[in-house]
Amino acid sequence: MQETPFCLRVGHFLPYSMSDSNTTDFTNPSTFILLGIPGLEAAHVWISIPFCAMYAIAILGNFIILFTVKTEPSLHGPMYYFLCMLAGSDLVGSTSIVPKMLSIFWFNSREIDFSACLTQMYFIHCFLEMESGILVAMAFDRYVAICHPLRHSTILTNPVVAKIGLAVVLRGAMLVLPVPFLVRQWPYCRTNIIPEPFCSHIAVVKLACADTRVSSYYGLFMLLCVMGLDVICIAVSYTLILGAIFSLPTKDARLKTFGTCGSHLCAILGFYIPGLFSSLMYRFGHNVALHFHVLIANMCLLVPPMLNPLIYGVRTKHIRDRLLQLFTHKGTVGALCCGAAWELLKPDKGPACGYHVAPAYCMSDSNTTDFINPSTFILLGIPGMEAAHVWISIPFCTMYAIAILGNFTVLFIVKMEPSLHGPMYYFLCMLAVTDLVLSTSTLPKMLSIYWFNSGEISFSACLTQMYVIHSFFVMESGIFVAMAFDRYVAICHPLRHSTILTNPIVAKIGLALVLRGGMVVLPYPFLVRQLPYCRTNIIPHSYCEYIAVVKLACGDTRVSSYYGLFVVLCVRGLDMIFIAVSYTQILRAIFSLPTKDARLKALGTCSSHLCAILTLYIPALFSSLTHRFGHNVPLHFHILIANVYLLVPPMLNPIIYGVRSKQIRDRLLRLFIHKGI
Repeated sequence: MQETPFCLRVGHFLPYSMSDSNTTDFTNPSTFILLGIPGLEAAHVWISIPFCAMYAIAILGNFIILFTVKTEPSLHGPMYYFLCMLAGSDLVGSTSIVPKMLSIFWFNSREIDFSACLTQMYFIHCFLEMESGILVAMAFDRYVAICHPLRHSTILTNPVVAKIGLAVVLRGAMLVLPVPFLVRQWPYCRTNIIPEPFCSHIAVVKLACADTRVSSYYGLFMLLCVMGLDVICIAVSYTLILGAIFSLPTKDARLKTFGTCGSHLCAILGFYIPGLFSSLMYRFGHNVALHFHVLIANMCLLVPPMLNPLIYGVRTKHIRDRLLQLFTHKGTVGALCCGAAWELLKPDKGPACGYHVAPAYCMSDSNTTDFINPSTFILLGIPGMEAAHVWISIPFCTMYAIAILGNFTVLFIVKMEPSLHGPMYYFLCMLAVTDLVLSTSTLPKMLSIYWFNSGEISFSACLTQMYVIHSFFVMESGIFVAMAFDRYVAICHPLRHSTILTNPIVAKIGLALVLRGGMVVLPYPFLVRQLPYCRTNIIPHSYCEYIAVVKLACGDTRVSSYYGLFVVLCVRGLDMIFIAVSYTQILRAIFSLPTKDARLKALGTCSSHLCAILTLYIPALFSSLTHRFGHNVPLHFHILIANVYLLVPPMLNPIIYGVRSKQIRDRLLRLFIHKGI
């Protein structure tokens, strides 16, 4: 943050500027002013909607976890006691920030008492430390359960679990205790305006006008020596766990054992990756807009409490069955449906009649003989979660609406803003069009399944949807390669950028990407059409995915499977290699620049592209890994992940570029407030 008081840089917050009497040294100011998200004040109400939804999911999900573990005797064990501690930590952590945040967004209630600010600061950092410690305890539990299974019940007894929990709580409480005392002793003579929606340690320390090195060093100590050690302990635990897993004699035993760690690994990633991203942004993103920093900091505090109950609810059969019981008010019908959906894919099974699948979807006897072209397929949506389809449709519909609005906004702004008529933004327009087609090819049918139980799709329409999905996914991957090439030329050969990437060259690159995507995926529908289908026409999926349809065939599907593998490895794999090579050259060029500011500025021009790459490849990689190694993962979890990786990139790409590009950001704010920036 700059030395200039923030109230002088945000003109419309002059009522919150400190008076002359308040600009002299004072140890204990009576109040602070929380600005919320500076620069996005006009959009506060809109921003509050996803934040409020995340908080509601976190509260509901964590209370359900606590209730389920309490009432389910089979979950009275160390791992689930630690899970309850995690749920309690998430409840307190999120509740310490969201109510005040929403009061800022909804009622413009920005004032917070100095003591209340210190209390909130203490709770935030204290429970972050506790959550990190709980994840270490859960890693230790997995280590004992896998490496010393016969001694698990004797090592991790209830008294030992209680002592570990108490130690984690005391560690978090004692380590963070100096923070409010250090903050209280500083004089504040600049401003009492905090450009965030909550009182974070660093944000308050930056307002002090004394030597704050002790506070800064202590904050760094907590980050590196506490959370850093926690990460090391978790890494050591999983190194030993993987050593034990790979020493098992059979592949099934290895997969089953590794599957018991899946929820914990997801929870670890959900906690540490956003925090790492935020830290890197603060360290290297000096030219990143302030409101982007603030948004990322909010996500770090809100995403883990929302994701943890979802992760454990999906991955744990007992919790999952109890949740379905709450939805349907009867046994574990959902689990039976899920089991039936798995049975559909087994080669030794006939039609699905007799399972708990809707009778309307059971094929007649005449349909169970070989036929080359079935008239229709039946899409089940998310098998095992039919009762929750309406609820699941809400976030999916929201993501689709954001994707449509965001990508059309990007296209409109690039068209209307002459300064954006350049190669990078032409590629961004191609990306927006690809995202629009990709999401529109799946969402309308998906929502008709969730809302109206309209699962039927004609064979030709299914093949068309399959072709569009996979061809545009390949196109999107190619567009990221083109954008990486653009960044390479702009940074490594800046003087030749306008002569290398002329408009005709950009048009030819775009045409090549379209042709590549169209031609590479063209064999898919022909390979699928020629297969005989004699088992069932029920696809346990929300859309016609290539492998899901191929698995229904009863002929030799090796050619289809090998070609699908070729597309994944030789097309998307090569794309990732080209991107990696481009960024290797870019980083070499950046680190050869003479000054730190020049390096940061050059690296900042690549950040939007890097974030967009991560949003495309990480969900797809996660989905591939769960399909490859998650054989004991429920079918509906596979389907949810497959849906997410088609929906998340089209939603996030316009947000990423809207936040990172000043021209796009300024025009967006103009659209909101109907006046110049």
